[in-house]
Amino acid sequence: MAESGSGLRVLIIDEQSVTRRMAVKMVRDCGAAEILEAENVEHALTMLDAQKRAVDLVITDVKAGDVAGAMDGVEFVRRIAERRLAANILIASALDDSIIRSIETMAKGFGLDVAGHVKRPISPENLRPVIVRLVARRAAAPLLRSRAVHVSVEDLRHAIAQKQFVPHFQPRVRASDGEVTAVEALIRWRHPERGLVPPGAFIPLADRTGLIDGITDVVLEKSINWARVWLDAGIDIAVSVNLTENALNQPRLPERIAELAKQHGVAHERIVLEVTESAAITEFASSLEALARLRIMGFGLSIDDFGTGMGTAEQLARTSFTEVKIDQALVTGVFEQPQFFGLLESSLKLAKRLGLKTVAEGVEAQEDWDLLSRLGCDEMQGYHVARPMPGEEVEGWVKGWHREAL
Repeated sequence: MAESGSGLRVLIIDEQSVTRRMAVKMVRDCGAAEILEAENVEHALTMLDAQKRAVDLVITDVKAGDVAGAMDGVEFVRRIAERRLAANILIASALDDSIIRSIETMAKGFGLDVAGHVKRPISPENLRPVIVRLVARRAAAPLLRSRAVHVSVEDLRHAIAQKQFVPHFQPRVRASDGEVTAVEALIRWRHPERGLVPPGAFIPLADRTGLIDGITDVVLEKSINWARVWLDAGIDIAVSVNLTENALNQPRLPERIAELAKQHGVAHERIVLEVTESAAITEFASSLEALARLRIMGFGLSIDDFGTGMGTAEQLARTSFTEVKIDQALVTGVFEQPQFFGLLESSLKLAKRLGLKTVAEGVEAQEDWDLLSRLGCDEMQGYHVARPMPGEEVEGWVKGWHREAL
């Protein structure tokens, strides 16, 4: 059971007062600190707008509106995502799994984290694991509070100049023996006055204004420096950093990364550059040139979000990638949705046919791990392995990892 001091704020939406009260009791028993109730999505939206900060979790159905012109559950999900009114959503619905999955994908596309979905009627057995997992994640890393964080373009430019952006690292381990092989650098903003600013507060603005590449450059330099620090401590692992499609069009990108590697004394094969599947299959000559030159220099190349794009084997084979990262949409909780096993298995088989290492993102439960292992995935990354952590914590975590149960 979740600890009562978790501080979790939950909004439950259900038009039936009896079932809503039952859900309230179940959530309270799971350790939520504050529970709000709404009888429909219109009421819920008004209630959320009045809150001083985003709630941690919204539990709602996604059925159609009761009257013509009324807001339906899908529109409600979009609105709370756009307005950043909640950090997570849990869909409780009797709709077909394929419909729910598409709505979850939409929510993630709008930047709303999906805690999962459960079938109606809600029961303690299907609700408790979701709440407990969310509480654990909330304790591991602060949830989004970006409604209270106002970021301007000038703020971002200043932060880049002052190198205030830092990487937090999420480890990945080999499925066969649990060996730590690499860490992925995830962007965080350590503001001198605001503290740690959540990514959701600045990444969309950085993307729109083209400042994301300046941020990536800062994180890339700091990540390579950390790789050197760990190597000096006897920890020889790779570090992976995400690159945007625009970054690939920068003429001196390969030389810049090579200069950083030389400056810090890190072998090229210990640096992995991640690009999205759409960037991997692009027709832009400059992108293909950058990828080819990076690979010739010996850097690792990873296709991020693999399995959700439209790349064919022929398109993906044009560049010498070394690995693929199976998108978390195909990983997290997929053991409960057998209709997606085929898509997951075909993605893994395609990667193997191309001679690529496979890494699963979003491994959040033992069942995720077990399924991916049975399907032959090489490496695992996600909360079941470890949360993202500051560079200062990586050495201790790696040295203590083998004492942890897989």
